[in-house]
Amino acid sequence: MKIIIGITQEPEKLKEFVSQHYGETGSLTEVGPFLSKIEALNWMVYLKSVIGNIDEIIPERQSGQESIWYGFTYERAACL
Repeated sequence: MKIIIGITQEPEKLKEFVSQHYGETGSLTEVGPFLSKIEALNWMVYLKSVIGNIDEIIPERQSGQESIWYGFTYERAACL
């Protein structure tokens, strides 16, 4: 099993992004809201320290505003 985590300001686009890059979205979990990008990044650091072997999706440049952020996790079955 592979775990992918990331943050975004556009949670409505998550399902489309995951579907395009990884296939189905059945194991997609949204977390938040976080009140700042720093808070969302701290959540990612915490998960990395607890889980260990994960892939991280760094957000593309988004609105640039320090507005609400959301985290997400996606679990993908390992390819045989």
